[in-house]
Amino acid sequence: MQSTLPLISRRILRRWKTEAPQMVAELEASGQLMAVLNQTSERVVDSLYQLTVVRKMDYHAALEIAMDEWSSLPSPPET
Repeated sequence: MQSTLPLISRRILRRWKTEAPQMVAELEASGQLMAVLNQTSERVVDSLYQLTVVRKMDYHAALEIAMDEWSSLPSPPET
């Protein structure tokens, strides 16, 4: 599964698995992991667009900001 994900999604998922493996397991078990990951990835991409195209920021600096801002851990799933 992970090898077919876009790079941004893979980076986010790797961060979540490192910082909160239990949460990832819960999201996976509830069938919500891909939806939450896709939403988060979209936010990162939108933020990257704003930072690089609109604000003319360097891509690598923008990527760091966007990843820090949007790939933090999502709220745990409701059970």
